[in-house]
Amino acid sequence: MIRSHSVVIFTFLTGAFGLLLFTPALAQSLKPGFDPVEYSELLKVSAQFGDSTYTSSFPKPERFKSVYRSPDIGLDNKWDLWVDGTTAVINIRGTTANSTSWLANFYAAMIPAKGELQLSDTETFSYALSNNPRAAVHVGWMVGTGFLVKDILPKLDDYYKRGVKNWLIMGHSQGGSIAFLLTAHLYSLKRQGKLPADMLLKTYCSAGPKPGNLYFAYEYEAMTQGGWAYNVVNSADWVPEMPFSIQTVNDMNITNPFVGADAMIKKQPLVKRLVMRHVYNGLSKPAIQAQKNYEKYLGKLAANTVKKNLNGYVSPEYYKSSHYVRTGSTIVLLADSTYYTRYPDSKTKIFTHHLHPPYLYLTMRQFRASALTPVADGTAPSPLMGSWELNYLAGSGTPFENLFPDKKPTLSFTDTQRFSGSTGCNRINGALTTLDVNGIRFPDTLAMTRMACPGNGEQAFLNLLKKVNRYALSDGSTLTLISGDIAVMRFTRKQP
Repeated sequence: MIRSHSVVIFTFLTGAFGLLLFTPALAQSLKPGFDPVEYSELLKVSAQFGDSTYTSSFPKPERFKSVYRSPDIGLDNKWDLWVDGTTAVINIRGTTANSTSWLANFYAAMIPAKGELQLSDTETFSYALSNNPRAAVHVGWMVGTGFLVKDILPKLDDYYKRGVKNWLIMGHSQGGSIAFLLTAHLYSLKRQGKLPADMLLKTYCSAGPKPGNLYFAYEYEAMTQGGWAYNVVNSADWVPEMPFSIQTVNDMNITNPFVGADAMIKKQPLVKRLVMRHVYNGLSKPAIQAQKNYEKYLGKLAANTVKKNLNGYVSPEYYKSSHYVRTGSTIVLLADSTYYTRYPDSKTKIFTHHLHPPYLYLTMRQFRASALTPVADGTAPSPLMGSWELNYLAGSGTPFENLFPDKKPTLSFTDTQRFSGSTGCNRINGALTTLDVNGIRFPDTLAMTRMACPGNGEQAFLNLLKKVNRYALSDGSTLTLISGDIAVMRFTRKQP
């Protein structure tokens, strides 16, 4: 949910705020496993939906270039497309201040995860998110998904023909819940042969509410398992707790003994039967009535308002459940005492823990350097992970402060295969070669912006960078780059 209010400028964030364009030759294939650098970049992409105050105080994407933004469609839904070589991002907007956008959240009855929606006088949306007839999803977000799909698929086809085969799906808040449903729909189209088999999908649902019931969750997790879909939640954020969930005996597998409790009670002796019947009704009837009320108010009545916003919309048959559950491989960003010092609980600022800044802050604190989670194949992350600022350069003959009077060079490592950074003037990036435990080589030719730079600092930095073949770390906070046996550069870790 993107709000129009000021946020603190984050001095702890790594990387420059300018957009760096990568060439297709440098693009990489998607890999399974939660990648905190990949997720952080997608947070920066997602935040670009905010107003000018919001976006200006948040880091800009460093890797992806925006190539398309949709109009407002459906229930105030919007998406945009970002591209880097053969990889693209489908970025879905979250809830806005518009009442129609909130209507999509409150239209919270469930519908079967396989069926058809009459979106308007001229549009229908057929979908098969699950093969289980008991799987069900949130109707309001399904309506939004239907409108978005109509706009997304032509772009997806167009860019696939241009060689884009790797697709990241990102959504924050309401955008995250729609990302769940969109992912399931795209997998369905692949199974039907309506999307290419070699199209690779990887999803990050960020700060998203619960999208459907347990049977949808089972199938979603099965189709994306192996590190291809993540549900990222801040433990202090209330939005992933929504919608309210009501479980009845009708939501359970038929082999569950509670489902057959009524028949079992009938076989008991009279006195025992009366007691057990009283207890059973006291437990089950309130939940069943609550589910009926849920469908009445957040389904049938809410649909009347939806119809006023969508000409020709036809209410579907609702599924008799309100048992919303969390789904996907969950990455918990755990709020601790340090976090609450920066982001204290507030009864008036209810989105304090929900916006992009706290999510980025926790990601960078929790996954920096040696604390990074191993990737899916079990290999350890690079200890270089993070951003570093130069404080020493050998052999230039010019005082360091004169070489870089305005801005010091930086290096940021995403993994053992690539890096980005700044010469103190121009942005750079490229592939990284790791030779052994401490062996490292930077490419002779870098992707680099072309600003005119005063002095000799940039050239001295680049010349030495090409000679580096080893590195050394001290206390995890000092990085020394070495050529042969000579320390030619020294960096200090930029703390979040």
